[in-house]
Amino acid sequence: MTTLRQWKTMAILGRTLVIGASAALLVHAAPALAETNIAFNATFVEPHGGPSTSPFECPPGTSCGAANLSKLGHGSTVVYFFACGVGCQVRIITFDDESQLVMNEYGDLADFASPGNSGDRGYIGFGLPGNPQFLDVTQTIVGGTGRFANASGSGAGTVRIAGGVAIITATGTITIP
Repeated sequence: MTTLRQWKTMAILGRTLVIGASAALLVHAAPALAETNIAFNATFVEPHGGPSTSPFECPPGTSCGAANLSKLGHGSTVVYFFACGVGCQVRIITFDDESQLVMNEYGDLADFASPGNSGDRGYIGFGLPGNPQFLDVTQTIVGGTGRFANASGSGAGTVRIAGGVAIITATGTITIP
């Protein structure tokens, strides 16, 4: 084989290797570029004063407690009332791995209602008359950190307050880029 012919053969082999390696990298990178949609069920438990949780430890203008989101994990949650406007609360969930999920939670606090003839009796700890109280809410995921960076999605649920504890249950879908 002549030197020129060897050089051409090596050049072809080199290009083939470069093309093959590039294709392999693209195949491995493709799953990282895909979005993941995950349906979740969420439960937030937020004690608010009263005989069993006194003194109240959340900063003024907030509610805080435990968070559990199926398929996503558990941690703590803080709600900042009216942080995104009238009828709009900002909920920040901090998971055990320190990743955070941020959502806007929409529900006009003036719309809390007691079912049936519950009246204005009982302690609920949130400055609302009547025990228990219920409020339907919607949620919009607006971002996050760690494994939830640039997350989006939505959900809906109900806030139930009784005996100085708010329990929020919601279902939704999160999209993780």
